[in-house]
Amino acid sequence: MNMNRPYVTVTSPNLLAGMLKELDERLPGFTALEGVCGITLNGGCSRGYADELSEIDLVFYLEARQYALWTGGCSPLPLGITRIGGYLYDIKAVSLEEELEKIWDSTALWDLSYAGILHDPEGHIAGLIRTKLAERPGRLQAEGVMFNCWWHYRLAGDIWLHRGDTVQGHAMLNTAAAQLIEALFTANGEYVPHPKWLFHLSRTLPWTPAGWGTGLMRIMDTGDFSPESLKNRQAAIDHYWHEIDTYLISLECPGYPLNVMHKTFYDLLKLLLSHDTLPVEDWTVRAGMSLLSAEPFIRFTSVAGDRITVDKLKFFSISPGELYPWHASILNQLQGELKST
Repeated sequence: MNMNRPYVTVTSPNLLAGMLKELDERLPGFTALEGVCGITLNGGCSRGYADELSEIDLVFYLEARQYALWTGGCSPLPLGITRIGGYLYDIKAVSLEEELEKIWDSTALWDLSYAGILHDPEGHIAGLIRTKLAERPGRLQAEGVMFNCWWHYRLAGDIWLHRGDTVQGHAMLNTAAAQLIEALFTANGEYVPHPKWLFHLSRTLPWTPAGWGTGLMRIMDTGDFSPESLKNRQAAIDHYWHEIDTYLISLECPGYPLNVMHKTFYDLLKLLLSHDTLPVEDWTVRAGMSLLSAEPFIRFTSVAGDRITVDKLKFFSISPGELYPWHASILNQLQGELKST
């Protein structure tokens, strides 16, 4: 196990050795099946832990013809959850060709990043793993989830404080807490785990905010469901949100003046404001044209043919009070920057 990666810290008895022994005994029968290009061990077993509630997760990479048979009702093994011998298995059949071609989401890449190769006679599986894991997640990919987290804990949290429904408010903070931890994984250049493991594995990330062990309890503490409990939990999430935000900026864009969640809009506005007119193609490599119909772009840009015209007088005439607060914070910053140049 690579201890630089997040790892399992469960203290209950680890039954992994017995399960791997069972698997080793059955593996020759699995590898002898027709059309099997490779087999990987996935799930909790691949991350070094198993107990009586665990399954042995196996992925069978198949040739196209066998994949059609296995998934068409002619599989030589039960697919999904099944008991074989003394243990539960979770068996998945995939087409090697399709897996090589498709785009995998972060959770699938996370699982693959721990997978152990059990059978790979021609090196296809090792090649697939190298290809899929060639690029680690970029830290600034956290921008979107940092916005979503902020929306749930700050905007939705405030809404339900005002409306007096703390149960609904805490439900919003549950979502925010999970999104906060997703951002923390991305800030570490890690793939985002399955929700089943998200909170647990966050404890062993290489970087966490100070006091993270206690922090996990604080961001999940519903207290007595009073308005004060919602405010306290909201404040805890806000604290760690700013810690992660500061960390991301320090590594990826030192000197950047706003929050990470503003960065795409800030950069796009700055691009526009550095021109009087801009070729449409210079914009569309960065964003869709429909964004120019959104705030605050719609107030100071116009499109004619293949050019975007930027009216800086209109930009400076916009009052922050006219805008949604999220947009206003970017406007304030850029108006101040441009006035000082």
